[in-house]
Amino acid sequence: MVLRKMTLIALTLMLTIGLAACGGGGNSSGNGNNQAGGQSGTDNSQGTNETPGGATITVLNEGAVGVGVGVLNDLLEKKKQALIADEAMNPRVVEEDFSYTPGEPLMAGVFPYFYQSIMLEKMEAQNITVKMEDWGWGEQLIQKQTAGFLAKNIPDIIVGETQMPGFAQQGLLEPFPDDMAQEIRDNVAPAAWKPMEYDGKIYGFASQPGVSSLFWNKKLVKEAGLDPEKAPATWDELLENVQKVTEAGKGKYYGGGVYAGPNAGGYLRYGTLLVINGGGFADDQGQPVFNSEANVETVQFLKELNAAHPAGLMANTNEGTYFDAFKKEQIAYLIDGPWRAIESSQIGIDYGMSQIPLSSDGKAGNITIGAAFHSVPKDAKNKEAAFAYIRAMYSDEIQQLIADTGVRSTVLKSIAETDEYQAAHPEMYQHYLAMAGNVQGLPTFAKEDSKIWQMFGDAVTKSLMTNGDIKSILDDAQKKAEAITK
Repeated sequence: MVLRKMTLIALTLMLTIGLAACGGGGNSSGNGNNQAGGQSGTDNSQGTNETPGGATITVLNEGAVGVGVGVLNDLLEKKKQALIADEAMNPRVVEEDFSYTPGEPLMAGVFPYFYQSIMLEKMEAQNITVKMEDWGWGEQLIQKQTAGFLAKNIPDIIVGETQMPGFAQQGLLEPFPDDMAQEIRDNVAPAAWKPMEYDGKIYGFASQPGVSSLFWNKKLVKEAGLDPEKAPATWDELLENVQKVTEAGKGKYYGGGVYAGPNAGGYLRYGTLLVINGGGFADDQGQPVFNSEANVETVQFLKELNAAHPAGLMANTNEGTYFDAFKKEQIAYLIDGPWRAIESSQIGIDYGMSQIPLSSDGKAGNITIGAAFHSVPKDAKNKEAAFAYIRAMYSDEIQQLIADTGVRSTVLKSIAETDEYQAAHPEMYQHYLAMAGNVQGLPTFAKEDSKIWQMFGDAVTKSLMTNGDIKSILDDAQKKAEAITK
């Protein structure tokens, strides 16, 4: 059994590495001095501390809330001074920005400082010391976590995105206590925990997850004779709109739609359309379901959207090229995460934002994107204190801070569902609505995960870029994938 478990852990790197760096929630530049599996800085020699009081927990940073590496109490003033001194900040941070009243707008640049200040206060009230570490993001993070699991030298709280459901399925994470899990189910939007639910247990939580919404450039939409304030409600309406914008653009701008490159950036975005239409990537056993009727219909819709793009843009292997086209006002419609709202405002795009349109028989659904899930490993030494830290992440104070910053929506129902929040943050309320219902994470295939993903990505690209029969292309990809996974 021990050998089998270690083999499963070792496979994690191969199973998830191809999906790691997507959606943007983490910090891609880790601390090079932190090496998982023996040099992480985690002191594992003292045995398990089963009571939160008096514990020291080690917590992995992620970029959105990172304030540095070390004991949290020592980092905040350094972070404050670094923010004030940072000439690259736009707008610049000044001393006056470090005054915050809950319920009032907060400058995004100081969000990590206040987030960790609240966390520090809550942990100190329980006599818990927090030591922050940064193992990077994406491939670097997965490598270090895999080594840490193998060596049984792992922080008390780890963080990650697409790799985290796989860790839960392999038995590497501690399930949340039953009372905590029920509290989350009752009070928190599903996107924050649903992708980390496995066999009826919750294994991870994200304090500010992202899901995709539909954005559009109001100026381009208006020039095409469409109502810039009206969101398309169905796929047919969306297709009609992008076709009209493309026609009006006469080669200067296009209708757009969704990025569909053969990589994680594409799967995270057009995967939402698969979910809406009742399709998907894999079943609950990690077996591919590429050629389902619903998937064939969705890829056909993608092919029709592709005609409303400059040649090669929609399936470009570089996702940045696609999003740059929206920033440069070369495409009008875009399916993307919530950060698109503030980025559009900053560069002067008058944008609309709504939930993603539905297919004729579709139901609301989504895929998390840029979601930093926090979990407690089975081998953590201070599990109770670690869960106390995660509980604080969905506290009123932390979630009000997220709401006031306005970059992501709060996940706490008691804040999001108030008239005050909906009036102050109408775009983020739309994002909150999109976080409900059938929200999923990207699955992990039973074997050779990255290879199977590439098979599907290549099949979709072939469907978009050639005149081949879509059903036949997906059938072929399904057959090749099953030869590996079964």
